[in-house]
Amino acid sequence: MDFIDYLLGGISSGAIIALMALALVLVWRSTRVVNFAQLGQAMFTTYIALTVRELTGSWFLGLIIAMAAGLVVGVIVHFLVIRPVKRLDTSGAIIATFGVLIALEALAAMVWGGDPEAFPPPINNSGYEAFGRIWPFSPYDLLVLASVVFLVLALSVVFTRTNVGLAMRASAFNPEVARLSGVRVNRMLVLGWAIAGLVGAVAGVLVAPLSTLSPTSFDIFLVFAFVAAVIGGLDSLVGAVAFGIGTGLVIALVSGYSDSSNAPLVALVLLVLNLLFKPEGVFSHHKARAV
Repeated sequence: MDFIDYLLGGISSGAIIALMALALVLVWRSTRVVNFAQLGQAMFTTYIALTVRELTGSWFLGLIIAMAAGLVVGVIVHFLVIRPVKRLDTSGAIIATFGVLIALEALAAMVWGGDPEAFPPPINNSGYEAFGRIWPFSPYDLLVLASVVFLVLALSVVFTRTNVGLAMRASAFNPEVARLSGVRVNRMLVLGWAIAGLVGAVAGVLVAPLSTLSPTSFDIFLVFAFVAAVIGGLDSLVGAVAFGIGTGLVIALVSGYSDSSNAPLVALVLLVLNLLFKPEGVFSHHKARAV
């Protein structure tokens, strides 16, 4: 029974990791930048959601405001940091995202303080009762899982079935050719960061009720989300979700049978093995090239 309990407990956290990995993939697909500030953006917008909830009593209004804030923060980060730096060096833009992460955490600590805060869920977070026992999977966990499925399906349609999605992909792969084809490349890059900010905000608001919220509470998810995105393939939405949930299950099993402090180490070992044997990612359609 312990094994089943651990798996059920890992589904919800895995779904959150999947959303955060999805946000990383969205930025990569649209701008070819790994955004290590993504979790900082999610944390900051989650604090905004918490503030709205405290003022209005509405969790769902907080989510909507956080999503709007995620869009705005994503655009601001792109214009003020990524766009100027990327003109000089793409690797510099990636490094700059670490600076954004540190700045957002410091700003959140200044505004809201550094103490952990509770973020109550909108619906019951107690496990279902069946067969004479309580199972570690609640209505709120089901809401989280349903939200992930909906977002993945919606984004898949956008990227594969709409002109906007195709334009975003073209702008990332070959900006000059896309520009010659009439695509407004800069607009597509901004849109990619905005959508990723929105997805990150949803992930942050969903994960906060599962633990506590502090300026650095999402940092560990950065490790897990990055591992899931790389193993799944940085170009693959499906890969991010599949290995996000898979990473959550592995973490739950490792934490259950050993110690939770071992989970990041196991995740990094999986990342190294992936880079050794399939560096392009499991769901990637491109082969890695030796240099």
